[in-house]
Amino acid sequence: MEGDRNADLPGVFDDIDTGIVLRDPETGAVLDTNDQVERLYGYSRSELLEMEIEEYTAPSTRFSQDEAIERIRSAAAGEPQTFEWQIKRANGELIWVRVRLNKTTLDDTTCVVAEIRDITEYKARERRLRLLNRVVRHNLRNETNVLIGYADRLKRAVEEQTIEEEVDMILEIAAEIGTLSDSIRQVQEIAKPDAAKRTPTDIGKLVTEIVTELEAEYPAADLTVSTRAEVWVNADDGLRHAIIHAIDNAITHNDDDAPSVVVRVDTEPNTNQGAVSVLDTGPTIPTIETDVLKEHFAASTTHHGSGVGLWVMQWCVDSLGGELVFEENSPRGNIVRFLLPEIQRPETETEPR
Repeated sequence: MEGDRNADLPGVFDDIDTGIVLRDPETGAVLDTNDQVERLYGYSRSELLEMEIEEYTAPSTRFSQDEAIERIRSAAAGEPQTFEWQIKRANGELIWVRVRLNKTTLDDTTCVVAEIRDITEYKARERRLRLLNRVVRHNLRNETNVLIGYADRLKRAVEEQTIEEEVDMILEIAAEIGTLSDSIRQVQEIAKPDAAKRTPTDIGKLVTEIVTELEAEYPAADLTVSTRAEVWVNADDGLRHAIIHAIDNAITHNDDDAPSVVVRVDTEPNTNQGAVSVLDTGPTIPTIETDVLKEHFAASTTHHGSGVGLWVMQWCVDSLGGELVFEENSPRGNIVRFLLPEIQRPETETEPR
């Protein structure tokens, strides 16, 4: 709701790259914004004047409406505030911003000025460094130690003529190390400055192509595509990588002889998001595997996950402004969901993905 106070930003603020919002120091209501805020949030100034903070706060943010107002009041009391905050734009895309709140006076009116900068790329680099650090310091080190151990066992096996089991294990570990390398390469590809060339993508068609490819790789698996709606999103190769990892994990971590996996394409009701859901019937993904993906989870040497594929999925979805959600399937299994900002189907389709 718009506040009772009156304060207007000077027109010069419309020419800067930083978003500026004037807020009522008591209610937190928007008094005025510059043009950059409209570009950042995707809402018009008139819409923002009538909206509450929670209406464009991402579901995963740590700050509620009440907490945001408390920060505004603290700034008005002379205690400047600086914090990171994830917002949900009008088109459903999630971005990270850094907010600075300070007390100011305009037209004899005391208010709080919020300086807002888009830090989405910074957060992406931060997450990538966490991933690479984790792979190098934990996964690769552990795999190498195990490999060395089996090499020692191989020496003894040669003498005892029981070599086959040890050789098979060494080959398996080597394959896992190769998978780590492939995952790092995928992240590096998406992270290149010229890599994020997003194009309108028919998710149903993309999923069908991926499942066809994986059926040849996993002939024993029962893979099904369920397209409940035509869904288009702006995407790059990151979406393909993410979906492949999700299906691959659903198959390889399933303890059934014939793993069953359903890939469902649908739209989220009442949102601007398209959804890809990968449903399996295998063991539940351990909580530690998903906890380490959370923004503020601090992993230690004794508390960590091993699913590098999950990190790649999270990275790829983040790069598209989407959400990665983990749920339990019924009566058994997992549901891995990719939620992405949906777009209208292009009027003229040229070289569709």
